[in-house]
Amino acid sequence: MSDKPTSRQSSTARPQKMPGVTAVCLSVAGMCLHFRGAERVRLSTPRDNYSAFLRASPADGPCIDTVEMEVIEGEVPRPDLLEPVFDTGDAWELWADDRRCVFRTRIREESGHPLWSMTIDRGFNHGRIYCSKEAFVSSGKSMLAQNIVQYPLDQLLMIHTAAARSAALLLHAAGGSIDGNGVLFAGRSGAGKSTVSRLLGDTNGDGARFLSDDRVMLRRFGSKLSMYGTPWPGDAGIAINESVPLKAICFLRHADDTKLRPLEPHEVLERLLPVASIPWYESGLTEKALNLCEFLIERYPAYELAFRPQANDLSTILEDFSAAA
Repeated sequence: MSDKPTSRQSSTARPQKMPGVTAVCLSVAGMCLHFRGAERVRLSTPRDNYSAFLRASPADGPCIDTVEMEVIEGEVPRPDLLEPVFDTGDAWELWADDRRCVFRTRIREESGHPLWSMTIDRGFNHGRIYCSKEAFVSSGKSMLAQNIVQYPLDQLLMIHTAAARSAALLLHAAGGSIDGNGVLFAGRSGAGKSTVSRLLGDTNGDGARFLSDDRVMLRRFGSKLSMYGTPWPGDAGIAINESVPLKAICFLRHADDTKLRPLEPHEVLERLLPVASIPWYESGLTEKALNLCEFLIERYPAYELAFRPQANDLSTILEDFSAAA
């Protein structure tokens, strides 16, 4: 029998790290969506392109407007009291009464209820996200809510909060700083936003720094507009959490030759409305969003950028823009 002392294992087991987090704050253009899990509810960490936009709490970053959202398991109380307002037909729908708005995903045939529903006050200050059991993964005594901070829930909150606070507007556009000038390149899907972002960024790496290649947030401060990157990139995968003062906006159009043409105000309006995220189904919010559109049209120069998507060089447009701006 050995006289060597035997090592004794500690009777105290090392605590196992729980997956997810108890709270997460998504910060875009000074608007902070603060998601908190209810008792025993933890939240999964959002995808990589969100990382630069995440905070542990609103106190950790520049937050001008904060929305408090609690994540729980269950269903929205008394949905029968609500009136239908808007339905995308395949993704989500909006119901409302005088006090609250309720967004919810389409009813799932296999379960008979939505994956999640979100109820929030009319001022978009605080609310709850009700998740079905299918949205959770059990983890010991806790439940992990999956994919809460992602499209369409986070964009819906951002779009409506921006309009409710008369502060900001989400545009279907790429945006970046070119020679110190903040320029938007707006267009619908397939217009070439990611292509322009890659070409201009590659053409002049020192002078062209893009913040986003698909979604840009505009925010008004007094008599000026600033544009912000968002965590919702396009094909180029550009999602930078920075801002730059706006100088001009360009609307993209496919053509055989590259050309920059100034636009008249009525031409700008025709091109701006289809790429602006405006809640047309809510008259009060629509008016506030349109006021910001009007401010943009009146104060900032706008151009049509015609270009050939197959082109491998847009260097001449930098010279044209510098001369025009």
